[in-house]
Amino acid sequence: MAGKPRFEVYREGRRAGGQRSLSNDFLAGSATDGQWRWRLVGGNGEPMAHGESYPDKGSMLRTIDIIANLDGAEIREVDG
Repeated sequence: MAGKPRFEVYREGRRAGGQRSLSNDFLAGSATDGQWRWRLVGGNGEPMAHGESYPDKGSMLRTIDIIANLDGAEIREVDG
């Protein structure tokens, strides 16, 4: 049985404890290195959406809060 969707947050190029991730060494010195990102993961573990980078965690969390509370948001079909 699939679980509930969840937001995952992380610092680009860092592990959860703040240490540099060896797999992300190529980000060292990039404009977004160390910035915060989020991704929405479905109950089946598959990514559903992701966000831009944020310089601080608070800004990112405010955006997640807005997205999580979009109940009744208008949906528009637009040209490409």
